[in-house]
Amino acid sequence: MQADREAAEHLVQNILDMGEMLLSSGAEVKRVEDTLSRMGAACGAEKVNIFVITASIMATMEFSGGVRVTQIRRISRSPKYDFRRLEALNRLSRECCTGGLLRKSLHKGGAGGTVLEKKLRVWKQGENIRERYLGSLLVTGSFAVYFGGNLSDGLAAAAFAPLICFLQNRFEPFCPNKVTFYSICSFVAGILICVFSRWTGMFRYDRVIMGDMMLLLPGLALMNSVRDVLAGNTISGIMRLTESLIWTGALVVGFMGAIWVVI
Repeated sequence: MQADREAAEHLVQNILDMGEMLLSSGAEVKRVEDTLSRMGAACGAEKVNIFVITASIMATMEFSGGVRVTQIRRISRSPKYDFRRLEALNRLSRECCTGGLLRKSLHKGGAGGTVLEKKLRVWKQGENIRERYLGSLLVTGSFAVYFGGNLSDGLAAAAFAPLICFLQNRFEPFCPNKVTFYSICSFVAGILICVFSRWTGMFRYDRVIMGDMMLLLPGLALMNSVRDVLAGNTISGIMRLTESLIWTGALVVGFMGAIWVVI
């Protein structure tokens, strides 16, 4: 049975949505390419060509009857590393590949693409803000104590964590790039930490800064960049590595500037 072009284009669009969500959740580039290739083959494509880097996804699929679809997706936002969503998307991709859901959507009247689109729409919703705030309290307080702080340092680091999360949620989308945002965010947080440390004398600003910095450091991005390079995805790995190093430098400049101004 010959594939319908409109249905094929809609299907490829849904597959690219899946790839974009995988990348934004912290998936490796090689895993994204493999997942999209398997989904393309599962939907009945005779030829599947997928190319993924951190900034874009390019897909060309050729179906029966000479129907060939090419689409490109620009990835403008950096990943936020939501492993719960990543696990759910991986499970959904396996369901699509083994259940024949995608193959049904290639023809007029097929509901596979609609079902996939509905399931993806559920995970396109924003993350649980309450869980993020609670996690930030635990992370910052624990790391402040781990780096040599006492109980008051840990409590102070946890107290400033919601401020950093608030800045990330409210103002990061309006900044032109991560370097600008994180340099400003680290400077503002550092100023407040140092000022309250001098006024109260109840905690040490350096331990609190080290604890709160853990919310901003691109540790997972740095490790994924190394894994991308080792896996042969040199372009994506170098892009992530360069971004991570510049990002870290911006954090250092922001916190050091705050210490220099206040202390």
